[in-house]
Amino acid sequence: MSDLTLRTFSKPLGLHERARMLEDPAWSPPHVVDVLHSAGRPASLVAFDGLMQEFGRRRDRGGWGTDQSSSDRWLAPRVHWALRLTRAQAAERATWLWLAIRYADYIEWRWGGDGQVAENRWYGSVHKQAFARLWWGGELFRDGADYRPVERAFFRQDLTNSYLHRPFVRCRPLAQGLLDVAAPAGRESAVSADDINDLARTVNLATAGSPPEIETGYVLDDVDAYVKWLGVDAPTEPDWEVVPAGPPCSDTTPASLEDARTIAGRCLGYTHAAAEARGARSAERRARKEAKAGA
Repeated sequence: MSDLTLRTFSKPLGLHERARMLEDPAWSPPHVVDVLHSAGRPASLVAFDGLMQEFGRRRDRGGWGTDQSSSDRWLAPRVHWALRLTRAQAAERATWLWLAIRYADYIEWRWGGDGQVAENRWYGSVHKQAFARLWWGGELFRDGADYRPVERAFFRQDLTNSYLHRPFVRCRPLAQGLLDVAAPAGRESAVSADDINDLARTVNLATAGSPPEIETGYVLDDVDAYVKWLGVDAPTEPDWEVVPAGPPCSDTTPASLEDARTIAGRCLGYTHAAAEARGARSAERRARKEAKAGA
């Protein structure tokens, strides 16, 4: 692992090729290519590699015990900070597969609890693939340079599983508003898993014909600042104990955040009725719980 450049595959990787890469880390098929930024600059893997080494040391010291999912809260902000990509680059599933093969020990530790890692943890969508979900969680739930909301998002696996792949969280103010409702600061476990999942479906319906930006305002992100951040490789020896600062943004204004909280609260108010209307199992569970409580 001496060549610390992020790579991807220019054509689909065969299962036999993947198996060989896992068996022999020094071998790569001929269709492995560098991930390039503008002007042909290769995407650096130096900071990310240092992060994974630090992760391994903490893991080996028992940093997360047997609760592998709790490591997501520590890793997600740092993965996004260390692996500086555009959203277009981060949408390439082949890149995440290459990264998963390179750091297969993490994939097996985090997702091999039953003895076998599901295929979508190697090659899958943004809310399933092992590294993609961490990076996209960092990108979508950060409040500009502040990664603390990302830690809150990964406090609940139901939240990232149900929200990361949905178009409405591309509206960063709404992502923040939903966090305030679904995982309120200091009370991250207060909302039930059923309510978190049902809220995602309700917001999906509510924003299908009326994008959230109508209420939050069409405030554009600070693209120039993000490009500038991309142009500087992450420091190679940071203090991993400290949550880093990400790129700034301009779309989470006080007004847009307040409007987003209004949308989130309104949708939460409809969540139970919507679940009942579609005959969801969550509604059945709530009904049984209420009946038991009233008996």
